[in-house]
Amino acid sequence: MSATQESASEKPWPYAAGYDNCPEVLEPIPLKVKGTIPLWLEGVLYRSGPGTYDLDTESGKQVHIQHWFDGLAQLHRYEIKKGGEVSYRSRNTSNDLRKRYQKAEAVTGVTFCQRDPCKTIFNKFFTTFKTATLGGPPLGGTDTNVAVIPSPNFPGLMDREHRNVEQKSDKDGKSDRTVLRNLVMNTDGNVMQEIDPVTLEPIRLFTYGDIDDSLKASNLAPAHPCIDPETGEHFTVLLTFGPTAVYKVVRTRASSKGTHNEPDLDVIAEIHSPRPTYMHSFGMTKRYVVVTHWQCDFAAWGVSVLWYGNAWESFKAQDRNVKASFYVVDRVRGRHVATFECDPYYAFHTINAYDDGDDIYVDLATYKDHTVIGDYYIDNLRNEASGKPPQQAVLRRYKLSKISEHAALSALTRKTPPKPAPAEVVFQLDESINFELPSINPSRYLKSYQYVYGVNRSGLNKTLIYDRIIKVDLHKVAQGDQTTSTKFWIQNQCTPSEPVFVPTPNGTKEDDGVLLSIVLDGRRRTGFLLILDAQTLEEIARADMPEGKVAPHNFHGMFVSN
Repeated sequence: MSATQESASEKPWPYAAGYDNCPEVLEPIPLKVKGTIPLWLEGVLYRSGPGTYDLDTESGKQVHIQHWFDGLAQLHRYEIKKGGEVSYRSRNTSNDLRKRYQKAEAVTGVTFCQRDPCKTIFNKFFTTFKTATLGGPPLGGTDTNVAVIPSPNFPGLMDREHRNVEQKSDKDGKSDRTVLRNLVMNTDGNVMQEIDPVTLEPIRLFTYGDIDDSLKASNLAPAHPCIDPETGEHFTVLLTFGPTAVYKVVRTRASSKGTHNEPDLDVIAEIHSPRPTYMHSFGMTKRYVVVTHWQCDFAAWGVSVLWYGNAWESFKAQDRNVKASFYVVDRVRGRHVATFECDPYYAFHTINAYDDGDDIYVDLATYKDHTVIGDYYIDNLRNEASGKPPQQAVLRRYKLSKISEHAALSALTRKTPPKPAPAEVVFQLDESINFELPSINPSRYLKSYQYVYGVNRSGLNKTLIYDRIIKVDLHKVAQGDQTTSTKFWIQNQCTPSEPVFVPTPNGTKEDDGVLLSIVLDGRRRTGFLLILDAQTLEEIARADMPEGKVAPHNFHGMFVSN
């Protein structure tokens, strides 16, 4: 499907538009549809990520946000209506933070990767001392950047009047938890942002400490929570910095007094480690939470974040002598029952995990180390002439064996953590077939599965990031077939985002469904919503953005069916 490559001298560079400021579209606009959208495909695709990198101030000075991960949050809403019509709207969701940067004429506060070589040693010491002793500023308005991933139905949030929907039940009386009762944005911190799911207006910021006072001191949480689709329980792992890092595995669920009451929150396990680590995601099965403790460690017990003002400069270099760990927590008994170790690696995304008898399988998109984070500085990604392609991830499966045996041993020695056992690498996709931003059929979450979708960098286009959508047959990879285990979609000078799988109603096969991806069309410097057949990766339809409306390179998405 790749068109003839255009001249390298063509200007402007077609991929740079994904890192331009993206204007809001506050009222829905119609998109022009090409092809035929399936009659059953009706609902809303939410996409989240950065939308602003460059700010003008009253004095005429420009403030430049240096890193992709620090771009100011923007949320996008693509609504697919009955009859195949598509509309689009978007909204910036951190405007108070934007105003703070503009007033200060600088990026202020703690960020992920913003570097400030002009800060003096005295200023660093004063800021670190003040924050460590007095704490950070109180949350309010939209003064925090919460841009990573939307998630539905956080327990305990009140339904808004104009979208109050009674929870549906099927013929067996089981509740349908796909009904959208509220929408929450997550990021790599102990903070969430409630969003109006129709207008995209920010409603409020809140933390786990607002639900339980004992969690106010927790510093970080993975941006990706784990949500059990059958029980509606939300799980996260809260990290508290200190000489001994404390990881609290937290379960939040609807109150037994009713959904309009404060949620029930339980810390089901605490894990102590000498390594405070940045974790973007973790794993879960029907029976266990799997804390994926890879190597991306903060120096000086985490205080280094305050010293540098950003996470990136505070990370230690990788140590090949320090193992990565998997901590297995029993969801029912609420106990750390097993620990497994393997050679060091780094990851952003846990793809899926599931139980198989007494074993656990965990699939991840793994990197050799965390230096990949430094590859995503905007000046590098905008650089046509000499920009460096980011380090690429490899799809890998780990096996954690004989959990009940480890649990029995740990029960006898409750005062000491479980003795580590080796984690086995079952297989990995060939390193030449890189893989990131995973998506699966949601009906296979926490279960054994065959297909996973993501994005891939082919090297055929000049883009520094992804230019293909990839489908992987994990059964074939497990059998050693690296040749026919993958399929791709590619179009010249186009940059796809994470594909979101939407299953066909009453589908009989795991890959019955469609993929939704927001694609930057560099040739026209605009974007489109792409709809692919999930079995063949052939295009079914697309909905074109108007000329001049650019789809920025964003992070993650979620589809809510009507």
